[in-house]
Amino acid sequence: MKLQPAKSPDPNVVADAHRLASAGADEETILVFLRDRRFNKIDSIKVMRSLYGLSMPDAKNLVDHSAAWSDRFYSDMQLRETALRVLRNIAASQDPSLPKIIIEGDD
Repeated sequence: MKLQPAKSPDPNVVADAHRLASAGADEETILVFLRDRRFNKIDSIKVMRSLYGLSMPDAKNLVDHSAAWSDRFYSDMQLRETALRVLRNIAASQDPSLPKIIIEGDD
């Protein structure tokens, strides 16, 4: 399987999102607008960061908890929990051939 390079978000859609925000559209409206134009969650997070000057965690939280992306919330949380569990298992193995893994908050 050959990986395709990531496709950049359409700059015209980003410009339209900026115009919507300038005209007073709320965050949810802008997220629906982006999703309707096939923006993925990562690109939506990037746009929300640039529109509102949000930190990465704040923009991610906004998108994760939006109605526009509510259909993905449960599966995304499951994926994150599974990834953390796997990383914790690898870290606990103390296998010297693996890189050291430190998970913030697991002190």
